[in-house]
Amino acid sequence: MKTIPVYLEDSYAKEMDTRIAEVLPEGGNRWRIVLDQTVFYPMGGGQPTDQGVLTSEDWTGDVYQVMMRDGEIWHYVQAERVPAVGTAVHGILNWDRRYKHMRLHSAGHVVDFAIHLLGYSPKPLYPTKGEHGKKPYIVYTGTLGKDITKELEEKSNELVAKALEFSLAFVPLAQLEKDAIYLQPGLPTNKPLRKLTLAGIGAVADGGTQVKNTSEVGRITIPSVTEADGMITVTYAVA
Repeated sequence: MKTIPVYLEDSYAKEMDTRIAEVLPEGGNRWRIVLDQTVFYPMGGGQPTDQGVLTSEDWTGDVYQVMMRDGEIWHYVQAERVPAVGTAVHGILNWDRRYKHMRLHSAGHVVDFAIHLLGYSPKPLYPTKGEHGKKPYIVYTGTLGKDITKELEEKSNELVAKALEFSLAFVPLAQLEKDAIYLQPGLPTNKPLRKLTLAGIGAVADGGTQVKNTSEVGRITIPSVTEADGMITVTYAVA
């Protein structure tokens, strides 16, 4: 990969100076650009794409989407033209959008940790996927046979009220296997993986952007916990 993903090291980095490494036309005044480093998070892991702007001395392009494609982080830009490869550019995130998605993503982890503390995960419930955008949810395999909506909301907000710290670290797979509450299948074995730890609670693998403290998440509501066909879907929202 040509791009250093700054967002993996610092979720709060809002701007960066970088250079254009590759440009491809998309048609209709739209382009996709690879940068040598970026604070823009590419859509993935249930977290929506970042947006923002790229500028140079005589140019501005609106970044409307960022995606991982063919092993590269592509910034999709709308502009009449783009500077040449090697040009220095400055990137600025739409921070309100990013921070909202950080809070939603971290809230999803708070809910997941709450399910673990209540004794429902990783057995009988095992998380399979999550969405941390407009309609956030987490899907688990397993069955419950009872309604846990109220106790889950209470436990989640208990973790928020405790103002617990989130921390991130890159570790080998063997260390993650030792530390994590559960692991998603298919994690790579040939590179360090990122561990998200909630102080005093536990750790999971994670590749998104996160807040530093549960107090930043705000009040969590659990509109529904539904069960069907051996799957549990937990919907959640933040104030």
